[in-house]
Amino acid sequence: MATVAVLVAGCGGGDDDTGEKKDADSSQSDETTAAADEVDAPMPDLTGLTEDEARTKLLELGVDEGSIIASPQESLQEAGTVVAHVPSSGSAITGSITLKIAGPVGPVPTFLGKQVSEVETWANDRGITFTEVPVPDADRADGEVLGTTPEAGQEATSEIEVQVARTPSTQSLYLTETVNESYCGDTAAGETFIDGDPYDGSSSTIGGDDSCVFEFDLGRDWNRLTGIVGFTDSSRSATRIRVQIKIDGTSKVNKVIDFGQKPLKLDVDVSNGLRLSIELSNVAEYGTIGFGDLQLIGAGQGLPDDASDEATTDDGLE
Repeated sequence: MATVAVLVAGCGGGDDDTGEKKDADSSQSDETTAAADEVDAPMPDLTGLTEDEARTKLLELGVDEGSIIASPQESLQEAGTVVAHVPSSGSAITGSITLKIAGPVGPVPTFLGKQVSEVETWANDRGITFTEVPVPDADRADGEVLGTTPEAGQEATSEIEVQVARTPSTQSLYLTETVNESYCGDTAAGETFIDGDPYDGSSSTIGGDDSCVFEFDLGRDWNRLTGIVGFTDSSRSATRIRVQIKIDGTSKVNKVIDFGQKPLKLDVDVSNGLRLSIELSNVAEYGTIGFGDLQLIGAGQGLPDDASDEATTDDGLE
C-alpha cells in the first residue's frame, strides 16, 4: 500500500510540473503576440495619401499587412485617397488599422424632421461645409431640420445649408429705449390704446412738418420684428403719418397711415441687421403714432429666402 501511495504522489507531482510549463509557454506566447501587434511608433497622419502610399508607410513602420483594412467612405476629396483612419494620428498602433478611402458621394439624403446633428455628422464625414440657418419656431422641436440646400435627392456639393427650427427668444422694443433719436416730439412707453385696444407699447407725437427717427442696435442677433402700428385713440381724425422701417439703410416698410384705419401689422425680416431705424414723417395735421407689442424674435443669421414681410408695400399719396 505504501508503494502505491508513492507512485500516485509521484504521478500527481508530474502533472503539476507539466501544467506550470504549459502556463509559462502560454504566457510567453501571449507576450510574443502582443509584441507583434504593437508598433514602436505612433500612428502617422495618412490623410491625403493614396491607399497604396498609406499601406507602404505603415509597412515601413512594421505594421503587419494583414492588419490593414480599407473601408470605402463617401467624400468630395480625390477618389482613392485616405480621408480618415483609425486609430487617429498620434495614437498608439495596436491591433488592426482601418483606412477610410474616398469614394463618390451619393445624393443628399432626406433629413427633414431629423435632428441637425445628423446632417452635421453626414457633412463632416464627407468633407462638406455645413452651415446652419436658424428659424425661430415655437411649434417644433429645437434642432429639427426644416429643409436643406441642396434638397434631398439632389447631387451633393461642397456645401450644404440647413434650415433648423430653434426655440425663439423675444425682446420687447420701445421708442424710449433707442441708441439715438432725432427731432422726435413727446415720446412715452406703457399701456397704449390703438384702435380702441390696449397694448404694451410706446408712442410719439408728430405734427406740422416734423419727422423723427428712432434707431436701435440689433447686433445682428435677431430674425423678425413683429407688432402693430397705428394712431392712438386721442389723435386728430384728419391725421396722416408716413411710417418707414429700415435695416442698415434698406427700406423694409414704407406706409402712409390714416387715422381710423385698422392698425398695420408688422412682420419684418431683420435677419443679420445691425441698425434698425423707425422714421415717422407727418403728412397731414398732427397726431400720436403708437407701436403695440413691438418685439424682436429669434436669434441667428437669417431665415429662408422665401420669408416675406407682410407690410412692405408703399401705398403712396393720392
